[in-house]
Amino acid sequence: MSSVSRLGYLVLLSGGIDSATALYLVRRNAARCSTLSILYHRRNRREAEAARAIAEAAGVEEHVELDLGFLREAVDLGAQIRAEVESHGAPLTLIPFRNLVFYSVGCYCAWIRGLDRVVAGHNAEDSQLFPDVGRNLLSSFNELVGSMLPWRRVEVEAPLMGLSKLEVVRLALELGVPLELTWSCWKEGEVHCGVCEGCRKRKEVFRELGIRDRTEYAE
Repeated sequence: MSSVSRLGYLVLLSGGIDSATALYLVRRNAARCSTLSILYHRRNRREAEAARAIAEAAGVEEHVELDLGFLREAVDLGAQIRAEVESHGAPLTLIPFRNLVFYSVGCYCAWIRGLDRVVAGHNAEDSQLFPDVGRNLLSSFNELVGSMLPWRRVEVEAPLMGLSKLEVVRLALELGVPLELTWSCWKEGEVHCGVCEGCRKRKEVFRELGIRDRTEYAE
């Protein structure tokens, strides 16, 4: 990142480890840096609270919350869609065309604020799970966006795309990301449940790195 000219960034901030790490990575060389948190149907309240806390800790110029409650996960879209998604090996947390919507909204919010880049926190494992994550998709999207407003381009980038979850957390430690502020649990309790897939992955990564996990778990 050190060779990149100082640009203005809008980071899509979910409140999890990946997007928080992406934020702390790009802000080092950012002329300006803001964050955008998108609230969709049944979006975990604790994630949104974590995003606010992380944005404040990072000292961003502006933290924006946008309600897109019409976006629903496959699990909420009826038995037929659930069966279709499962038959293709995608997780039921899939929101159809989610990233296309997120990128588009991010570009709009960045463009009107005079920012140059929209940053997504995808890691290498995301591209294996979700069909709407990948370098080719980003390249195609940026080409399309560039043809719409060619006199002032906004592009989407995913600087963590080549990193595993473990490598992302290692980078987060190097960057001083306040991991204690991040939220990984799929449930909406006062503390992490400790048993859901998000919590299990969080525990596993900290254990593999041999570092103390300061997260409070119910179990």
